[in-house]
Amino acid sequence: MKIKVKAQFIDYLLIVIANLAFALIFIFGYYRLEWFGVIPGYAPYNFAFNIGLILPLTFVSFVLSVFVFLRALQNRKKRPNKLDNSFLIFFSLPSIILVVKVFISLVFHIFTSNY
Repeated sequence: MKIKVKAQFIDYLLIVIANLAFALIFIFGYYRLEWFGVIPGYAPYNFAFNIGLILPLTFVSFVLSVFVFLRALQNRKKRPNKLDNSFLIFFSLPSIILVVKVFISLVFHIFTSNY
């Protein structure tokens, strides 16, 4: 049984949206002073910028990437071309790795701090 073309298109569309949100995280972070007036190092501006823009983009990118990753693993037998499956898994990994890395570094920082 083959997977429908519409389902494949939705997977590709979701992974493009996830990677676009992932790229926007870095682009907005680099141009935050010019575009948003956020002064690097000034805590209230950076906190509001991160909560209002970076965190939602990270969440959207992570959720869509996990969704596509799990769908690719679930439908690996149904896809006629194994390259499609590898493509979806490969392009869903960057945002998953970013969130896992941040979570691990946060846990490491909590348990190694001297407060």
